[in-house]
Amino acid sequence: MDKPREDTMSSLAGDTRVTRTYFLYPLERAPDALSPDEYEQKFLEAIAESFRAFRSDHVPLPEVVLTDAKVARRFFGIERMLHSVFAKLFPSYLMNVAASCPYQDVRQDILKDCWDEEVADPDAQGKSHIEVLYGDVAVMGIPQEEVENFEPTPVLMACMHALDNMTRTLPWQGGYAAMGGLEAARVAVARGFMKREEDAITASHRGRTVEELCGVPEGSIKLWRLHASKDLTHGEDCLKVLKKYCTTREIQQLTFWAVKTARSLRVITNREQRRIAMAAIGLPADSLIVT
Repeated sequence: MDKPREDTMSSLAGDTRVTRTYFLYPLERAPDALSPDEYEQKFLEAIAESFRAFRSDHVPLPEVVLTDAKVARRFFGIERMLHSVFAKLFPSYLMNVAASCPYQDVRQDILKDCWDEEVADPDAQGKSHIEVLYGDVAVMGIPQEEVENFEPTPVLMACMHALDNMTRTLPWQGGYAAMGGLEAARVAVARGFMKREEDAITASHRGRTVEELCGVPEGSIKLWRLHASKDLTHGEDCLKVLKKYCTTREIQQLTFWAVKTARSLRVITNREQRRIAMAAIGLPADSLIVT
């Protein structure tokens, strides 16, 4: 067998950043595709539209939660405990995308996000985000054992499976738009596409922090604040990737649909979390609005 020529070796080395798959979308932008800047604006507008059309905080907080700190701790503790289902699965959804994406720069960004979530976030004193969540729930009186052993409701699991399905079956750009787009909501706020209160389930708290309502020290519940910062960073990374690799009008339209659908699924889970939290403090919780 002939020894490979030096120019052949260089060509092969240049290809190592791309994992070849059965089909690759062209990187040349199609004539009818939006420009990168137009695409970014439409994507952020799609996020803002989804928040205005389908809000997490449509049910006001029960009055007893606003007036009784002990009840508030149980209410928010259960709500956060239920959030752990999504928190544990979110990195898996991102890794579904990485597994189907042929581009190393994209996989690198995704793995950085997963490292913060699963292993050790330097902005969280080296803890993973699920460890931070366990700490938050413990502050509200719920031990880690209870968090790990509760059984998710069918509504929660249906939404989790739907998100998993999106990241497995859509083209990788669509899956990344769905998951990274959830984080990019912070970017939409930062750039003025929507107001801060539109991005906050805390809009029903009447201007008070969860710590204040629960009667615990300010800053002792950490994950909300951590994600306010990290989602902005990872959301910007997602936008950078989608601007570069969404090069046809069809895939661009798919990503707009994907981010709005993922947002709708998360709203349903947020509403289910609040419904179960209301049941946990002895209030009627027999209905769930999903439209």
